[in-house]
Amino acid sequence: MATLLGADITPEEKQQLAPVGYSIEGEHSATCVLVDQDVRHIAVNDPDVEILPLKDALTRYDWVQDLMFKLINPTENDHVAQAAESRHAPVGHFIRVRKGAKVRLPVQVFTLLETPQGRQFHHNITVIEEGAEVEMISGSAVPPSVHAGHHLSISETYLREGATCRSVSIEHWGPAMEVHSYARTHVGTNARVIESNIQVSPVKHHYSQSRTVIEDGGVSNDQSVIFAPAGTGRVMESEIHLKGVNARSESIARMVTGGGTITNRTTLVGEGRDTKGFLGCNGLKLSDEGEILSVPALRARSAQAQLSHEASIGMIDQAKLSYLMASGMSEDAARDLIVQGFLNLDAQQLPEAIRVEVSRTIAAANSGAL
Repeated sequence: MATLLGADITPEEKQQLAPVGYSIEGEHSATCVLVDQDVRHIAVNDPDVEILPLKDALTRYDWVQDLMFKLINPTENDHVAQAAESRHAPVGHFIRVRKGAKVRLPVQVFTLLETPQGRQFHHNITVIEEGAEVEMISGSAVPPSVHAGHHLSISETYLREGATCRSVSIEHWGPAMEVHSYARTHVGTNARVIESNIQVSPVKHHYSQSRTVIEDGGVSNDQSVIFAPAGTGRVMESEIHLKGVNARSESIARMVTGGGTITNRTTLVGEGRDTKGFLGCNGLKLSDEGEILSVPALRARSAQAQLSHEASIGMIDQAKLSYLMASGMSEDAARDLIVQGFLNLDAQQLPEAIRVEVSRTIAAANSGAL
């Protein structure tokens, strides 16, 4: 294994990252770990994968500067403007998968905030070149000693013609943290992106904004598992633009409130000819406390766009609960099983460590341990 940058992460840091997907580096094509405001560790096993600190990539490749703030307006809002106008060198990673590569092992990328009341800003750029295929696992975490702080991230992802990227991301922030994340993805001609996003840990406020643009023949499939225990507020705003001819998209959000609030606004825009897209927004309330606001929207700019959505919010089916309890399960175990079935975790092909962490968090919320 070729370690390209920095020291190895500590056993304690590996333990903190394990619930968000970190595993043995030798079983991955590459590993990148950002700690506070530093790219602490980069290791690469596959010559077709390149990872650099963003500031180094800007120096090594002059074309990288043309990708920075290309997909997001630097005056998008005050948060983004402050980052764009900063005089400090950018902190974040640059990932490149070379043209035509079929990367056999996953790439894993993690963010760790170790400073209590810390302020963390990262700008990340990912380029999957023409015809390349890769699987990525990413996660964000804090140690138990960090309860509050502020994390802000901007990510710009480019899938070139015929590229394929499958990704899983999971967060585990502190219960009093503020998190703002801005994601932009450009899906090139005949490219394909498949994403699973897991947001289940307690957090004071998480605002996430995403925008995906899909060119001719491109495909975007994403599934989100969203959980808000008491004291957690989540606001998600996303747009999916079917720009090219025969562009396709399916976006499914499964949301559960255990006393917190969830606001989900998703807009699907059909711009090109023969485009087809679907939005699924399903919510589950575990009690009278908390709130889910789900606003799916369809906008057709082409007469040949086929757009549809399905939205529902409900509570646990008492008949199912009674049936499981009659078979010998406790009420808590029965509720956990119903919630996990609603979230459909098995269908998302999550790593076992992530599936266990999601189940543990949901069970803790149901039992009042969160």
